[in-house]
Amino acid sequence: RALTSSSVMHYLAWRLRGRRDAIWVRLRSAPEFPGPEFQLRPRSAGNSDLGVAYEVFIHRYLDTPVRIPPERVKLVVDLGANVGMSCLYWLAAYWRAEVLAFEPHPKHAAQWRANLERNGLLPRATLHPVAVGARDRRTRLSDAGTTSQLGGTGYEVEVVDVFRLLAGRRIDILKIDIEGSEYELLEDPRFDELDVRTVIMEWHEREDRPGGRAWCSERLKELG
Repeated sequence: RALTSSSVMHYLAWRLRGRRDAIWVRLRSAPEFPGPEFQLRPRSAGNSDLGVAYEVFIHRYLDTPVRIPPERVKLVVDLGANVGMSCLYWLAAYWRAEVLAFEPHPKHAAQWRANLERNGLLPRATLHPVAVGARDRRTRLSDAGTTSQLGGTGYEVEVVDVFRLLAGRRIDILKIDIEGSEYELLEDPRFDELDVRTVIMEWHEREDRPGGRAWCSERLKELG
């Protein structure tokens, strides 16, 4: 129901074929939201395009807890941008905004570019193909789709000190979805120095972090 009529036909045929190929679909436009177009890739590609699209566009996980007038949003920072669904959402919803995105997985980063280029949105977005942390280093990233984490085997990636990059910038929306690395950021005292108006975060359980949700919640409360 969220797709344009022509995209509905493509989507239904794609599902009937067993999701064996890649298709482009477009969301219906709504007031203050021009519907973006995005790609759904084959199931065999090991991606989570469909699930991520549902989270962003149907379940609206990225909606701010309090509505922000679109004209007031100038900068969105996306830590863990995945394939760009979140960036498409923000760039469509906030017409004056630019997006600063970070995504270390090379396949996700390539799909991010494809999705934004299809919509002519690359001029309003910058992608850093790196992971974020509290210090510069190199490490490995697991190859597990949307749940790829730092550590273990997989791609060798660069981790950058994100506080150095964001210092002094007013951030209207900060999204953090970095598969367990959020603790490294929240523990750093410089997190409190960031000029952030709204935080949207997905927390993750880790064996060394029992009760992670409660810890993250309390930490954010401490920071006001």
